[in-house]
Amino acid sequence: MLKDHSQLQLSLSPYQGLYDAIIPEDHLLRRIKENIDFSFVNPMLRKQYCENFGRPAKEPEMMF
Repeated sequence: MLKDHSQLQLSLSPYQGLYDAIIPEDHLLRRIKENIDFSFVNPMLRKQYCENFGRPAKEPEMMF
């Protein structure tokens, strides 16, 4: 029998609740985050970043 894990929540940071406390529900950036999937950015720009030379780059997804 499978267990119901729908209520299971992983807490990665003690500051996780700050996002909800500081950013209003109707804020434009919150709506963008909830409605647009930016996962296409990393594969699209993979050739633009060298993996073996220099320091690690910032995530392109975050820059978008």
